[in-house]
Amino acid sequence: MTLLRTPLFLLILSALILVQCAESDGKRRLPRHSGEPGEVLLVMNENLWMGAPGDSLRKYLEAYVPLLPQAEPSFKILQFSSGELSEMLKHHRNILEVVIGPDSEGQNKLTYRKEKWSNNQLVFTLKAQSQEDFYRILRNEIPKAAALINQKEVERIQSKYKRSGKESLEEKVKNKFGVQVLLPRDCEVYKEAENFMWIKRERIKYKGNTAHDITQGIFVYRYPYTSDKLFEQESILAKRDSILQENVPGPKDGSYMTTEYLFEPQSEEITAGDKYAVLTRGLWKTENYFMGGPFMSITTTSNDNSEIICVSGFVFAPKFDKREYIREIEAILKSVRISKPAEKKS
Repeated sequence: MTLLRTPLFLLILSALILVQCAESDGKRRLPRHSGEPGEVLLVMNENLWMGAPGDSLRKYLEAYVPLLPQAEPSFKILQFSSGELSEMLKHHRNILEVVIGPDSEGQNKLTYRKEKWSNNQLVFTLKAQSQEDFYRILRNEIPKAAALINQKEVERIQSKYKRSGKESLEEKVKNKFGVQVLLPRDCEVYKEAENFMWIKRERIKYKGNTAHDITQGIFVYRYPYTSDKLFEQESILAKRDSILQENVPGPKDGSYMTTEYLFEPQSEEITAGDKYAVLTRGLWKTENYFMGGPFMSITTTSNDNSEIICVSGFVFAPKFDKREYIREIEAILKSVRISKPAEKKS
């Protein structure tokens, strides 16, 4: 057998072609990022981590996620010293390197770089000549860095849904409501009415040897746009409660989903594509029954501005932390774009 016909030769040839193609395209082929969603790999010397600088940094990166049933930090920090940063650790999805003192090279700033060592990665570097400079940068810049990390985590989820979402269901929502939205592959329509759709996603997660259900739901509904006051939080929640009472019953007679007002919901103005929108976070409960969890909703207008369009998502996972599940809901809601619904057949 000649060398030209051996499998080894063909394998080497294929590898060379791939390398040449990548180089000709001007693109680097990076390894996939590592780490779990919500993790931040912090490169910071032990003495700083165990002292006041570490405590101050935790205050920002481990701030509680708003409006979850139990206190959960925004991110999970994995701390390593600079000498422990191996080639494998460099592939982590989110990295923050902190340098204080002479090794800061006379710099006082926070910088970041995308895809330094791995695909779809964020790497931040904070350099400060003194601890005083460090605290100043911390106050001014770390909240922005935390927001960027959360945004990147949301984008990673959205990329996953783009690659392996449920296109048939996305098309159904678009045709009915004029709403483009990314949906996971394991979603199903649970209930549908003229102006309402309930999409359910159910998974099983084990705790010990016991299986538990994880439920996420997406509601899409519409109603006439009669006044700008409909974008006020009170109006958004009142309409939501009314629609859910009618369409989302609980496990026993007389029970239904509604808003938990013991903890005041929070709203902020955002955009959905080029549309004005309001993003609302809060807790839901089941009236006359003991069930609850976090929810988020996005409220905007239809393509012709004649209707209010709302997409709302909730999580029910009583045995587990909910941070990453509600972040998945956030990724779905922030993918919402408004288009024209399909023409109704006469």
